[in-house]
Amino acid sequence: MPLDYRRVADLGTVSISVTRLPATDVEARIGSLVLNPGGPGGSGVDLAWSYASLFPTDLLAHFDLVGFDTRGVSRSTPVDCGDPDRSFRVVERDCVAKSGDLLPYVGTQNAARDMEQLRKALGDEQLTYLGFSYGTALGAVYANLFPGSVRALVLDGSVDPTAGAYNIDGTVVGPYGSPFSGVQDFGGTVDVFFELCDATRSCAAGPRSAALLDDLYSNVDDAGTDYFDERDETVTAGQVDGIITSAMYNTDLWAPLAVGLADAANGDASRLAALGSYLEAGYPREETVTDNLTEANRAIYCADFAGRRGRFAVDWCAGWPETAEPIAPIVAVDVANPIVVIGTDGEPATPGFLAPQMADALGDAVSVRWQGAGHTAFLHSDCVDLIVVDYLVDLAVPKDRSRCGFTDDVNTTVASAERVFEVDRGRFEVRLTDVFVAEGSSLADAACLADGLVAEGTDSQLVYARLGVQQPQYLRLRERIERGCATG
Repeated sequence: MPLDYRRVADLGTVSISVTRLPATDVEARIGSLVLNPGGPGGSGVDLAWSYASLFPTDLLAHFDLVGFDTRGVSRSTPVDCGDPDRSFRVVERDCVAKSGDLLPYVGTQNAARDMEQLRKALGDEQLTYLGFSYGTALGAVYANLFPGSVRALVLDGSVDPTAGAYNIDGTVVGPYGSPFSGVQDFGGTVDVFFELCDATRSCAAGPRSAALLDDLYSNVDDAGTDYFDERDETVTAGQVDGIITSAMYNTDLWAPLAVGLADAANGDASRLAALGSYLEAGYPREETVTDNLTEANRAIYCADFAGRRGRFAVDWCAGWPETAEPIAPIVAVDVANPIVVIGTDGEPATPGFLAPQMADALGDAVSVRWQGAGHTAFLHSDCVDLIVVDYLVDLAVPKDRSRCGFTDDVNTTVASAERVFEVDRGRFEVRLTDVFVAEGSSLADAACLADGLVAEGTDSQLVYARLGVQQPQYLRLRERIERGCATG
């Protein structure tokens, strides 16, 4: 792709990495479904690979699943800052030295133009797109630039549509005083965690989870990590904060978090340490050499919010080159089919009230409300999934301000709490099989062991297996099941 679309022949090109999983039903194929994970700076290639096994079969039947890394990100021409584990100023200096020619051109305006070229390369007459978090900004900017190329856009976890006004010249601030998502509400999501945890016996940290956490902050330094091999020191109160913040992104992590908090409160922080390691790099740990999320995130941030002077200048962008084109505020569009914007009530990073604001800004759009918690709604609610699939496949536009309950088929706090904190054994069986294969077992042995643990293990033991915690009772159960698998 051109480095600068306004001077195509002058400044050379950037490479964009793309992956595609063909539709499973050739005769029913509609076209491509392009994905973006947000960040900014997240890898769309990785998102496609990880979501392929989770997507509804109707989407996989009708669409090629397409992920791409935006310019500056991962396998595309990346922002390179050298070793990130150095002082801030040294990293900043190396970013400019190594990627100074790229930095002005990694913003959302150019990423949207790249996506238009990708649409053409894929052979689609119009774009079908699913974007999460910052990916909603990319989708909305695309709609502003290329309204005639829009078939169907789903924007899940909307950012502030006026965020482009923030800090363009250092004199304008957005309505919430912060770019991209406006105000964030991690504290509100933690409150939802406490409320649901205290409402069910399925939550290991209840029934007074807030008090348990308060006590844990004072005592966690005394808790050992003997059963987690990758950490032989204590977990700090600051690390507990980071683990809780990261876990608020996905309610699937709330049951493991509750187990970790409860065990740490009883003097053993092994599970909490393992969860922190998992949130950082998975289990078994994956050291991905292509991942440059931190550098790409900052580069896109500074490119889109370009002010270097004035009252609202972003200090940590001051040493970087001026952006070629900051992101513009979102304006109304006229598209073939109304755009669907999804917001979540208990959303920590992009609060749900921004979704109707984005829909109003786009004009030709509707908003959907999920009364759940976590970052983005798709694949966390059958109700939301059905709306998304019907819209993307059949262009069935939901009613504006449609809503889906927190949990499907239940409508009380206690029932929702039980659904959230009960370990999903079917999902764990699939994930544990992958874990045991990654640890070195054959697929047959891994499947046998996972099946046995799901049938006989407690919820806590399944969490230990998923995170690599070497807790003695779990190990004894695992050894017995492994012997049965070997002789089976």
